[in-house]
Amino acid sequence: MLEQTRTAWLGLLVMLVAGGIASSAASAGPGPFWYHRENAGENGVKIQAVSPEGFYGTGGTQTLKFTIAGTAVTQTAPGVKITGLIWNNNLQGQAKLRLKFPPIKVTTPNLPECQPEVFSQKGAHNVLYAEGHLAWAWNGEKKQLEEQKQEAQNPDIIFVPPGTQIQQGASALPTGTFGEIKFPATIGCGVLAGITAAITGSTVGHLIQPENVNQWSNILRISTTEGTQKQHFWNGEKFIGAEPGLLLAALPASLIGEDTLEMLRQEVAVRES
Repeated sequence: MLEQTRTAWLGLLVMLVAGGIASSAASAGPGPFWYHRENAGENGVKIQAVSPEGFYGTGGTQTLKFTIAGTAVTQTAPGVKITGLIWNNNLQGQAKLRLKFPPIKVTTPNLPECQPEVFSQKGAHNVLYAEGHLAWAWNGEKKQLEEQKQEAQNPDIIFVPPGTQIQQGASALPTGTFGEIKFPATIGCGVLAGITAAITGSTVGHLIQPENVNQWSNILRISTTEGTQKQHFWNGEKFIGAEPGLLLAALPASLIGEDTLEMLRQEVAVRES
């Protein structure tokens, strides 16, 4: 049953991707882009929107840190189940993800009876959706934005809310809402009781595997860390510097964890163009 559910979900994602992005024109810009290959030793080809690569995987403990109602909060989930797709549009490599969380606990402050819930934009319980865009780590210097060859820099993934995409000529990351966190209106939640807060902004997934361009793997290992990290993305005309940061109730937040994603068909690599 689990395998049937996973297959059905990936099939739905394929239809969404093919229907919404298959008409994108090819680009000679610096990407970065996803490549795939059927057999070791092959050079590989760009992943097209009409034939995306599916993946599934799990993550270790997911920790969300934020401040709300003047209270520093840490909440954890013992893991996460992830399904999704990767492909390319005319600007860079893309991804769609569905993240399903087990019951969440508040660890700071010490509220063992408080069990917050996360809801997606469409109301799915303890589920969030995200879009991903391949980008390059950025040292904050303007001259790095003007470099013509980016392969000395590490590729990362910028995750933004569902339904948002980097557009041709964009001067900033897209904005939107991932979903919201709701704290039960019970005495066990203390000062957090009854609070609902929107999850907005963006965050960075560091590619641990493959770590560099031209490295092939059937596994993607991604980590998210505390704080913000500078990135730069290609808008079809030039590189744009950005400092993605997650927000909860419009205040800085951090999602900390590490996830392992297994490709369903072919091994993949990241390349500049």
